[in-house]
Amino acid sequence: MNHARIEKESTQPEHKYQLLKAGQQAYEVAAQAIREGKIVVMPTLTVYVVVCDAFNCNALNRLRAIRHSPSNKPITIVMDKTKIPKYAVIDERQQRIIELFSPSPVSMYVQKKEQTPLDSATADSDAIVVYFQDSPIRDLYECCNMILAISSSNTKALPAAATIEESIKYFGDDVDLYIDNGPSQGNDASPHIDIRTKPVESRRAAAHFSFDKIKAILAEHNLE
Repeated sequence: MNHARIEKESTQPEHKYQLLKAGQQAYEVAAQAIREGKIVVMPTLTVYVVVCDAFNCNALNRLRAIRHSPSNKPITIVMDKTKIPKYAVIDERQQRIIELFSPSPVSMYVQKKEQTPLDSATADSDAIVVYFQDSPIRDLYECCNMILAISSSNTKALPAAATIEESIKYFGDDVDLYIDNGPSQGNDASPHIDIRTKPVESRRAAAHFSFDKIKAILAEHNLE
């Protein structure tokens, strides 16, 4: 009887979240989860990220809550370059810059149109931070066929998760699905540039894609 009691007490509780290995099938499962308003943790070219439907207010609120982010904090938007003019005011110069950096590891600030369906994600900001890269995020985006909201997989003031284990430690059952692609290839989130300004300004630096490198690419195309 004592052995039975000890065995029962040592049984680990079942987790509610799902954990899958990266791959096309996992991305299709993640796409369906996001359509249902769920929260997913995914790998990128560097750190792990938290993803949800960019138009789902409940999912956006959950994403902010699990990261301990304020309700007025803008969330980066995953969309391909063909969608940007629908939600942002883009001039010819900015369009050329978008062509250069979509897809790439670079996130761009563009001028948000008034009263767009992305207002819940972008909050009080007059900009949309657009992110699109050749990584598992692109695979997920194409499976979803919808615009996504994305943020680094960490809670406030802590480092972005470099492994799925770190992500699970941060969020546990507050995330519905984790997709594991092994240790990340870096420890920086994407660099941010503001393409509304002339010259383009750095809003967030990243060692794996420096602002000097970005400026050199812009200069090569006469887009400083």
